[in-house]
Amino acid sequence: MYLWLDSALSESSQVVTASRRLARVLRQEYAQQRVLAGDTVWQTPVIQAWTDWISELVNMHGEQLSLPTVITPHQSRILWERCLRREINDPLLNVGMLARQSRDAWNRLREWQVSIAECQQYARSKDQHLFAAAANSYQSILERESWVDESGLAQIAIDLISANSMAIPRRMTLAGFDRVPPLLQTLLDAYADAGGELLGLEKHARAAAAQVSCCSPENSDAELRAAGAWARRELSRDPATRLAIVVTHLEQNAARCLRLIKEGLIPGWQNASAVQNSVINISYGKKLTEYPAIAMALMVISWLHRDLSSRDISTLLRASVFAAPSSDARIRIELRLRDMPEQSWSPGQLLKHFETHTDQDDPGDGMDVIRTLAATRESLPARQSPEKWVLLYNELLADMGWPGPESLSSAEFQTVNRWRELLNEVARLALVSETMTSAEALGRVATIASETIFQPEGGNALLNVMGPLEAAGLEFDCLWVTGMTSSNWPPVGRSLPLISRELQRLKNMPDSTPADTLEYATRVMHRLVASSAQTVFSYPQTHSDAQQSPSELLTNFTVTADAKNADPGWHASSFVGSALIIDSVLDPVPPVLQGERIVGGASTIQQQFTEPFAAFVSGRLGVRGLWPMLAGLPPNIRGSLIHNALQRLYADCPSREEIQQWDKVQIEQRTESAVQAAFRRHELHADSMLQQLLSLEKTRVKQLLQGVIRVDCSRKDFRVNTVEQAFDFTLAGLAMRLRVDRIDTGSDGQKIILDYKTGTPKRLLDREQNPKDMQLVVYACAVGEDVGGLGLFNIDSRSIALDAASRDLSPKLDWDSSLANWKHQVEIAAREIAAGDIRINAFSNAQQARPLGLLSRYRELLHE
Repeated sequence: MYLWLDSALSESSQVVTASRRLARVLRQEYAQQRVLAGDTVWQTPVIQAWTDWISELVNMHGEQLSLPTVITPHQSRILWERCLRREINDPLLNVGMLARQSRDAWNRLREWQVSIAECQQYARSKDQHLFAAAANSYQSILERESWVDESGLAQIAIDLISANSMAIPRRMTLAGFDRVPPLLQTLLDAYADAGGELLGLEKHARAAAAQVSCCSPENSDAELRAAGAWARRELSRDPATRLAIVVTHLEQNAARCLRLIKEGLIPGWQNASAVQNSVINISYGKKLTEYPAIAMALMVISWLHRDLSSRDISTLLRASVFAAPSSDARIRIELRLRDMPEQSWSPGQLLKHFETHTDQDDPGDGMDVIRTLAATRESLPARQSPEKWVLLYNELLADMGWPGPESLSSAEFQTVNRWRELLNEVARLALVSETMTSAEALGRVATIASETIFQPEGGNALLNVMGPLEAAGLEFDCLWVTGMTSSNWPPVGRSLPLISRELQRLKNMPDSTPADTLEYATRVMHRLVASSAQTVFSYPQTHSDAQQSPSELLTNFTVTADAKNADPGWHASSFVGSALIIDSVLDPVPPVLQGERIVGGASTIQQQFTEPFAAFVSGRLGVRGLWPMLAGLPPNIRGSLIHNALQRLYADCPSREEIQQWDKVQIEQRTESAVQAAFRRHELHADSMLQQLLSLEKTRVKQLLQGVIRVDCSRKDFRVNTVEQAFDFTLAGLAMRLRVDRIDTGSDGQKIILDYKTGTPKRLLDREQNPKDMQLVVYACAVGEDVGGLGLFNIDSRSIALDAASRDLSPKLDWDSSLANWKHQVEIAAREIAAGDIRINAFSNAQQARPLGLLSRYRELLHE
């Protein structure tokens, strides 16, 4: 392959390519050719993309001081934004997006050598007039400051070559050009006039393809899987085969395309090694902000300028890209953060919150990240140069141990280096913007990162996936081109909206007419066919439930039907019914040892009745689900607030008679005091939105407390004995820690155990007069023999009521016998837990079993 390359680079000749990708491939190919020829040393060839070639030509000019200063694309964007704001007064308009479109239109004008005067002359719409005016201002700034952007370098090179003011290579070969813009043609003409030898613009490809075939899988998913399976077969025959899959519109969903191709190429790729997954390379990268290390770095520096939500802080605390010594402590802080309502936090607010509440566990080193951020944020200047902002960001990340303590892989190392290059690009903005506010600096970093498409370079992959334009100039043994439907190819023409269609047609700009789009698509197809000895075109029969037909451009080739490249289907489906899971070795759970304490208390005992395995996982292994972070006040926090307020309301253990004697003023004062005390912890550092939510919730909780007072006043004589009492209890050798919401003492001296329920109202007993939940029975076992009643105090905005069972309230129930029977059932459950019972409830539905399904293998056992 690339047989022309050796002669093209002889006698110090140069090769100029249409893309950096092709230049990189040709350099690798030339090195391989030299090794195969037996050379151990050779002169480094000059193979460059044409933009890099022009830049180097200008940089080699001896009198650099006489040339304009070259500005970067990001510097250019700032100038465009300024020029556009002079023309636009609408504050709601996205100037950043318009600046990007304007820069694209400007580059097209320069490539096709169209003047601003012509652009103004042919402008028709308001947007086109606006762009022409902004372009005129932009050009004036460049001329006044003696600046030139990247699109203007070619004209400088033309002027220097025409004036014989620069050295040029004696011979030059072009490769991979589907279009030659007039500006490049002018440059080539100047090069030829100056005595340079141009070896031709025709594509250096091999002879026409020996074979062209076509297949039509069922849908677009099947098409990509079939392409992957085809590559697998070709590589199995000859691992040295050079393969590529060209995917039309790859940029729209590159990740999906990669997954589906791997499904056919590497069945079971999800469990394959990194080496196996590296055999495929996709040419389209991801936004820099989608890489975890970069996303975390952006989150850190954004916290210097604005408050972050609880969710963002949770992500930051759990990130592995910061120094490890305090990671465990940071996780503990993250768990405590989940017990608070979601809100926006500054570093200082969060630091004060955890330092204020000394009743919590000592956070230890976990606050180091927050302290560093808080101290840096407090000392931020109002404005400073971009260089100083970049230094501040870099030093802050270094102090926090970014990008982590672990050694970086090659891909991670390249990603971190690309971030540092990005910071350097921001620092260079000082040329066009001497100082920036903190918000402006952060905005520039975030914008550049979100617009930067990055892909780490890897080893030589066996299969390359690329778009049609990226394949320009490349050569293959076998090629598969997907998406050849009439709706997909030729692609939709994309003319520039800021330049009039009339002017674009006059200058023969790309996609200015349907004929141009058609001619270009035809040329690309011929180039693809000529680049490979075997080419497979494919198109799906359906896409998104819409029927598809083949592209009419396929009729330009002699195409044979291909039936052997079929869809291999989903790899996972091949395992259905193929085997059963059999436990070959019994692995019993050991019984509870002396001194072992189960967690979860009464709730663990209750789980034993419905799902013994869940009781084992939560009670003995201590596995706990994480509360999700929800907007507003989640149910667990609202319930906790009500419990805390009720504890404070009855902290002095009043009797029913004393409660009845409270007048309206006392009730108002007591409920107000209880609510204020319960909410104080969350109000202390709450943001404005959370303050409003807490204010509304306080009103609701206050009404609920008054409703509880009314219910208590209607009951028979009692006295509150304890509230939120915690004690240790051992049952059948099972040690646990219990906390009872409330215990009252009746007029007969019997204990009445109450449990507050703040969600959907619940019933204590079922139709057979048995407890629906054994939690209160566990409490009864711990309290002793003088329990005369159990009750659920349902507290909800819809209703406040006590659902209880006792000697007096349940005449049809033999209280003593029933309670003894319930206690006996609880004792049996405790013995089962202590003995190591891990039975799985096969009657649970999939949704109930899902939280522990990975541990219990519920679905596998169900299929057995």
